[in-house]
Amino acid sequence: MSEVAVIGAGVMGSAVVRACRAAGLSVTVWNRTPKPVPDGAEFTADLAEAVRSSPLVVLCLLNYDVTREVLEPVRAELGGRLVVQTASGVPSHVPPLAAWVEAAGGEYLEAAILNYPQAVGTQNCFAVYGGAEQRYLRIAPLVAALGGAARYLGADPAYVKAYHTVSASYYYSIVNGLLECAAIATACGVPLEDFAESIPMYDEGLRDTIDVGVELMRRGEYDFEQAPLTTHIDILRNLSVLADEAGVGRSFFSTLRDRVQHALDEGYSREHVAVLYEQFRKHVEEPV
Repeated sequence: MSEVAVIGAGVMGSAVVRACRAAGLSVTVWNRTPKPVPDGAEFTADLAEAVRSSPLVVLCLLNYDVTREVLEPVRAELGGRLVVQTASGVPSHVPPLAAWVEAAGGEYLEAAILNYPQAVGTQNCFAVYGGAEQRYLRIAPLVAALGGAARYLGADPAYVKAYHTVSASYYYSIVNGLLECAAIATACGVPLEDFAESIPMYDEGLRDTIDVGVELMRRGEYDFEQAPLTTHIDILRNLSVLADEAGVGRSFFSTLRDRVQHALDEGYSREHVAVLYEQFRKHVEEPV
């Protein structure tokens, strides 16, 4: 019997398998189509056999719908097994799958790996877990194999997906900014390598914006003299014009400019840009 069964050998699943083998764990792997596996891992085309091969089943499939579709024919085999789900999804996807697994006699944990696959098994990996604590403690060899920093987020497995989706939202906002600004740089005649070189210059300022902004949002008090909204609106007007001239459609600069202008129209002026959080929160809390 293997110590770990990995269901799904795509890019992330394969990284999990490699990390487990590097840590000396025995691994059985299943994938829809045959895949090469690291030395010492065992591949099987029989899904039921893969699930039966280990008391710990790690799901590395695309999403929750695919997970249910794949596991439905072998659901009875989940009984007595601890299932760790790593698929992409949102918090509302978690409770139905957890209940489905547990109704079959299995145990459920939610996990999220907040890195590219190349980080799995290294000190750069960051993974979070949620579910019954005694279940989390039982997967210590897997947690250690994935490497880096691991954080147990508590008994609610859905909170793992909330934590993950929020961090993913931030990541994609950064990606959007990178791509849009790269297009503007090209239009302005700034070589991409020079643009890339300039980005770290803002690291300290961005970290300060995060730290100060989060504290102000927590308190609900936004007075801030260092860079108030009246400063931001002038800069954002200029950047919106620049984006238009560069041919960048639907620029986030114009969206942010309009949000700052709305705040100014509501009477704000000397506040930190974090005051825009109140606009976002208002829309979230309004009844649908």
